[in-house]
Amino acid sequence: MPDERRNDRYALRRDTAGWTVTVVWTGEPALVGGVPQTGLSEDDARHMAGLLNAQSRRGDSSMRR
Repeated sequence: MPDERRNDRYALRRDTAGWTVTVVWTGEPALVGGVPQTGLSEDDARHMAGLLNAQSRRGDSSMRR
């Protein structure tokens, strides 16, 4: 695992409707613009987790508001 991924804040979890982007520390679904990131396709969930993790590493929380 690359060093930067060890500290990822967001991860994927399979759910009944597809995939959920979760907050690693709480296990809760990630919120983007107040919308829970659940029931996504695997590709969309991976993309969203990648965007959120990249923003988190930069200290930018604007998408999560």
